[in-house]
Amino acid sequence: MKRILLLCLALALGASARPSLQLDKDRIEAGKTFGLQLIYPLSDLPENRSGFSIDTQNGFTFLGLDSSDQVIRPSMEDMFNSFFGGGSRGGYKARVYTFKLRAPKKTGRFNAGKIMIEFDGQRHPISGDIPVTIQRAYTDDALAVSLTASKKAIYEGEQFYVTLGLHTYEHFEGNLQATDMNTGNDFIVHRSDLSNLKFEPVEGSRREMQANAKFAWLSPTKSGNLQIPPFKFKYTKRGEPKIVEENKQMGGMSFHSQSIRQESVEAEAQSPTINITVKPLPEEGRPADFSGMVGSYSFTADFDRTNLKVGEALTLSVEIKGDGTPGTLTDPKFPDFSDFRSVPPENNISKKIVGSKVITSKSIKVFLYPKKKGEFTIPAISYSWFNPAKKKYESATAGPWNIVVEKGEAAPEAIFQNPVAATGPAAVQKQEIESLGSDIRFIHQVKGTGNTAPYKSIVYWALMLAALPFYFIVVWAIRKRRKHNSDSALVRKGKANKMLKVRFASAREALAKGDAKALYAALENGLIGYLSDRTNLEFKGMTRPQMKSKLEELGVKAELIGAIDSWLEKCAFARFAPVNPNESEQKQMLADVEKLCEDLDL
Repeated sequence: MKRILLLCLALALGASARPSLQLDKDRIEAGKTFGLQLIYPLSDLPENRSGFSIDTQNGFTFLGLDSSDQVIRPSMEDMFNSFFGGGSRGGYKARVYTFKLRAPKKTGRFNAGKIMIEFDGQRHPISGDIPVTIQRAYTDDALAVSLTASKKAIYEGEQFYVTLGLHTYEHFEGNLQATDMNTGNDFIVHRSDLSNLKFEPVEGSRREMQANAKFAWLSPTKSGNLQIPPFKFKYTKRGEPKIVEENKQMGGMSFHSQSIRQESVEAEAQSPTINITVKPLPEEGRPADFSGMVGSYSFTADFDRTNLKVGEALTLSVEIKGDGTPGTLTDPKFPDFSDFRSVPPENNISKKIVGSKVITSKSIKVFLYPKKKGEFTIPAISYSWFNPAKKKYESATAGPWNIVVEKGEAAPEAIFQNPVAATGPAAVQKQEIESLGSDIRFIHQVKGTGNTAPYKSIVYWALMLAALPFYFIVVWAIRKRRKHNSDSALVRKGKANKMLKVRFASAREALAKGDAKALYAALENGLIGYLSDRTNLEFKGMTRPQMKSKLEELGVKAELIGAIDSWLEKCAFARFAPVNPNESEQKQMLADVEKLCEDLDL
């Protein structure tokens, strides 16, 4: 009965044979060769045909054509489908035409082209579009890293950004970790946080994912042909299939088996090097007060008032904002304030990402105390920059100002020593002497008392001489304290250790909360802030080469300078890397940076 059923199925299939297409491989890999097979029943081949050809598309390359006659035997599934549903082919003789093609190097689902037949001198299509899915070879990288600069030709000091792109393929397994994201020593850099980098499916390739984000904003510190080195990553991918043969002994018998296995392997990927052409700033039209800012800037300056009294404070507020070097803004050239006493100005600098640019803002407050009354003219203050979009220098000016100072209530000398108006009891007024009934009252000497003056006593002079050293010590201490308080550098240096404890307290709090990004930011700011406090120099905004140069001028040992540079790089790298170190590594970083600060002797 079974033989009769199979015979009926075969006859049904053989009656419905027709041309078909198939691939000679289950997996077509990018850039590799494969065969597209046209199976044409011999009984249906046109006698007046000249031959078959293929019109390739989308990067597929035709390499050659082979043909052979074969007997096509149906599978059991094909026979049952044909018997119950009809329309499939069965066992029959056919000519198999194999079109040898090379797949394009891109991945996804593409139309390979159409197969044409030529007879009677004309070509006719015998197939529609032939969709082929191209996949990444297991030997190829499972991760592609791209780094794209917004500009390739810029001016020295001009801001541009780079976009980091990550593309994962189907054999990518994870464990992505950045190993090197250094932008070199020729740029001042502001990095963005990549912790929110989102991967999305690639259109037409569901097993592939991609993510893109603006990674850093840079500004070159010199002109010439500069390079941004490759960004490097490591990850895990599925390896190439391998045939594994095994020999086993069971019950005195030997068994031999073969299996195909794919193991996970460590791999690395990196972005290509980016070449940047940096042009020097033009000499023509350069203002005398130009201080190196390049970009689009705004500048304002004004006094809080123009009428005051001796002893009162006059505040000059300066606001500068621009899209030049991230985190860096130079001060304007201030006029001569010789008619006023000034204290160290307050500086506040900040930066934030607005659209596709990093905007840096700086607020300066200068406090002035007039030394005497009168009318004073403070000259105008100007600020200049180079605008690369307009390719010319620009300036903004504020002022001049007329300041009217009136006489204060206290003496000028007292005000100069203490300009802040003091409050206290009113001056003692003279009282009239009242007569008590007579114009003169006599003083009668009391009997039994001596009239020796105190200064004639030896004890008096002994006490006076003993008190003199204490007097000079107190005077010296007061003067030293005043001098110390008037020296902002000494005050700042004295508070360096206290401020360091505050900064590291923030780092410990971030570590306790598990906020790795906040921890690295606190460590980096703590180290830079400590260096600034100890030296009274603003290291924030400097490049690492500039910091190394300054520390060398201060006489810091080379090994300490190297350690500082290394830790700043580690903090910046860990802060912006997509993958964070584990908790124990974070604790060790905190301890190492604290030890480094303790060893500094500035």
